[in-house]
Amino acid sequence: MPGSARSSAASARPAARALAPVESRANRRKRETEARLLEAALGVFVARGYDGATTGEMARAADVAAGTFYLHFRDKRAAYERLAAHAAHDLLARWRAALRPGMRVADRIVTGLRLAADFWRADRERARLLLEGGPSFGSEGHLRFVDEIAAVLATGGRRRRRPLPARALSLLVAGLGIELGRVIVARPEPDAEVDELIRLVRRSLVHLDPTESVNRRARS
Repeated sequence: MPGSARSSAASARPAARALAPVESRANRRKRETEARLLEAALGVFVARGYDGATTGEMARAADVAAGTFYLHFRDKRAAYERLAAHAAHDLLARWRAALRPGMRVADRIVTGLRLAADFWRADRERARLLLEGGPSFGSEGHLRFVDEIAAVLATGGRRRRRPLPARALSLLVAGLGIELGRVIVARPEPDAEVDELIRLVRRSLVHLDPTESVNRRARS
């Protein structure tokens, strides 16, 4: 390698390393403490209910001083809202990871609904807490979640002549995802009802995919 090329490569290496900052010890401890507090808060909320839960018990369950709780959350509602936000972000991340380029609209939405059902099934006590046990997030919080769903739907699908009605579909996904959770919490054996709803959604959305719509008309 010529000397000038070697010197260029050598000078580039420190710059590349600088792009990956190392987390400080203080930030790592803060993040780990917050994670312990959230895990403890979930356990206390599930055991006591939202109204019966106290920040003091959450701090004890996380093995931190009572005042430490308030370094991370202003009150128990803030901890509850953070739990809900983490659940929403986790579900959206799983959905994005499951989508493939060129998927039909119906398949994209059904994938999201199946992942939502799996999420609620994984921990019914957490599902009951988030769906029924805590304070309402209000219209603003709900619509922020709808916007995030719309962003997922607007990327990675098939090329279309007409724009996808992503906002309307995101409202549908948000509403049905919540209703699936309520069915799973309320029914001892919810699978048949969940599967029936998802099949209905798939059939109802076939017309949004032009190729599939043409094929169906040709077969009829």
